[in-house]
Amino acid sequence: MSLFSREKKSSQFKGELIFIILLIFLCLFIFSLRSRNLDRLSLWMDEGFYVLAAQQIIHHGYPLYPSGHILFKGILYSYLLAFFGLIFGPETSTFRMISVISSVLVLPLFYLLARKLVNPALAFIGTLILAFSAWETEYSRTAIYFSVLQLVYLAGLYFFHLAYLERKRKYFWPTLLLFLLAPHIHQLAMGLFFSFLALFFIFGLRRFLEKEVTLPLFFIALSYLLLQLHELFFWKVGHVYEKEVTSFKEGLSYFFQSFTLSYFREILQSFPRMGVLVFLSFFLYLGLRTGRKLFEPGEKNFLDRWLFLIINFLLPLIFMGFFRTHIQPRYLFQLHPLLLLLFLVAVQETSKALINLILQPFSLRPKMWLQKSLVWLLALICFSLFSDQVSWTMTQKIINRDYKDRITTDVITRSGRTEHHDYQGVGSYVRQYLKSDDIVIAMHMVFQYVYGGGKVDYWLWTGGPGTWDAWEKTAEGWKDIYVGARWLNSLDDLKKVITQRGNCRLWLVATPSLYQRDHINQEVADYILSQKHRLVFRGRDALSAVYLWEETEEAAVKTRPLWEAEWLPASLGEIKFDSTASRGSFLRLARSQKIKSKNNIPWTNELPPGIYQLCLALRTQFEEKKLQPSRLEITLRTKKTNLVVFHGIVRSEELPATGEWLILRSRIQLPPAKEFNLSVSFQGERVIEWDYVDFVPLTLEDSSVESILNHKASFQLNLNRQFLKGEKGENWLLDKKQSQISY
Repeated sequence: MSLFSREKKSSQFKGELIFIILLIFLCLFIFSLRSRNLDRLSLWMDEGFYVLAAQQIIHHGYPLYPSGHILFKGILYSYLLAFFGLIFGPETSTFRMISVISSVLVLPLFYLLARKLVNPALAFIGTLILAFSAWETEYSRTAIYFSVLQLVYLAGLYFFHLAYLERKRKYFWPTLLLFLLAPHIHQLAMGLFFSFLALFFIFGLRRFLEKEVTLPLFFIALSYLLLQLHELFFWKVGHVYEKEVTSFKEGLSYFFQSFTLSYFREILQSFPRMGVLVFLSFFLYLGLRTGRKLFEPGEKNFLDRWLFLIINFLLPLIFMGFFRTHIQPRYLFQLHPLLLLLFLVAVQETSKALINLILQPFSLRPKMWLQKSLVWLLALICFSLFSDQVSWTMTQKIINRDYKDRITTDVITRSGRTEHHDYQGVGSYVRQYLKSDDIVIAMHMVFQYVYGGGKVDYWLWTGGPGTWDAWEKTAEGWKDIYVGARWLNSLDDLKKVITQRGNCRLWLVATPSLYQRDHINQEVADYILSQKHRLVFRGRDALSAVYLWEETEEAAVKTRPLWEAEWLPASLGEIKFDSTASRGSFLRLARSQKIKSKNNIPWTNELPPGIYQLCLALRTQFEEKKLQPSRLEITLRTKKTNLVVFHGIVRSEELPATGEWLILRSRIQLPPAKEFNLSVSFQGERVIEWDYVDFVPLTLEDSSVESILNHKASFQLNLNRQFLKGEKGENWLLDKKQSQISY
């Protein structure tokens, strides 16, 4: 080897090493970023089905649902969740961490595959785009199969490339194993099968019929066929549509339909600029392939690899055009790295072609470094103009998402959910106070079973076929197919259970389905919403709620405060349970060096205008004096006119550290407004526990008595009442809390 060749190779190695080091730092940073706030929000969407399966695996050894049915769909993924849950604890953050780890491992795998088509710099740019993609960030934080599926899918393509395109025999068995196991993460991984068809288009029939191809192909095809037949005839849960299939012919009709271009449109809707450039680049490939009769070995290898990607991207889209599914962009998530790889190649080859086209009429033959510089400049322009869904701002919004934050679902989930739902809050509340003979009715029985202590007696759902086909007829009547709860599908059914409960308490756990007419009809919704005196808890999504029918009606009509602090629609503080608190729960605020705040929270006003006494129930605990004092600030404004109705500041050192609930009172005047905005902020290390906010109407006599609150003098009224002066001159009337509610 010449000295020049050795120096060139050494230079290439150093350049590659730089990008590998950068890749390591990128992976560590993305892992740290995507690991934040994993347990801030409740499980939601399909997370409940797989977490329930994992819980049942830990308990039974296999994913046996409480209804008696087995979740075969994604069974390997369920076992993966169970393994992590068994080792690290069955927590929300543990289950979601699997997706975080998988999404980070995708990055170096993507880089390795990209390096086989483009130079290290372009490969690293593509990895950056993948790392800060809104799609990747969104699904990397869910306890659903998407990120694991993407990792396994990309690994399958990479090992197939090594085994069959590069003919490295040691990768044959790992490739076969990946192809056989991948569909048990999810059946979408069957798209790996098209890699074998790519061999036919690249190398022709002779290579395709070689034993090393046909034998693995036979076993893989057979396993995929058996999996689909197993789903068709034996699955009771996990299928997409309600089905009654008795023959193979009916099975084909069930799975397949007339062709649609919907998934091509989904690509262009989710990635309008990248998708157009990728699809147009296929014509560039055809031009390069047919433009010459002879290729240099390196050039031919590149074109073969490009075709390999094209076939593995296009054929799954065509197949899914025939396959019966709900049209969802999330079903393309495993193809996202392929789209990005094709985008990198399209940018590289388009830039080369355009530079050659521009220079050719002038018969210019610039030096190699200048030509490469021009190609690089054009490539960077293409990246800036055509990259889709790559945003640091969007990534931060996803990482820091809170309840009531708007979610864009039109290009990611297409689920109809525009904000995150709180199943954890309502379920945990019921579990805390549940008695053995209580009756539980739930609208989402899976989440209530997961969070609510494993007890759901009735499932309330009035939607028809197509909304959620989760029912089956049993010897005991209609039940749901997940937890085996009796199905209530009318107001008469609901009232019958309530009136015949005897001396048992009854919990009704309402979810956001209460506000969707295709889930819960208007008649049932109106009845539940009319039971305000039975409302004992509201989730942090301000939609989910718990209603309690007590043993006696006398217990149900007891007076309760208007609004509970733990209903604050944000992950501010921590919800705790205590029978001495109003409705049995309160909000604990603590340990916040930085200001934690939630501003302009919508608050619907149901009170007539007038003079009220605003009551705040608060307490603090004895703590070391070295801890930084805490400060709680509360502001209530009218939404339209931004008029300040109330503004108060409470400091931890102003509250006696006795652990007793104290009521701070202030005279306010409510204007004739239908909506308010509530803002809350907290800072400090000492605990402030907040129970409720209440509005007590004042008569004229009460108002004259309360006018003493406007005096700046501070004096003792009696042993249990005193004034406290706030930071901005507001006066508080402090009163020990008398009411206690026990369950």
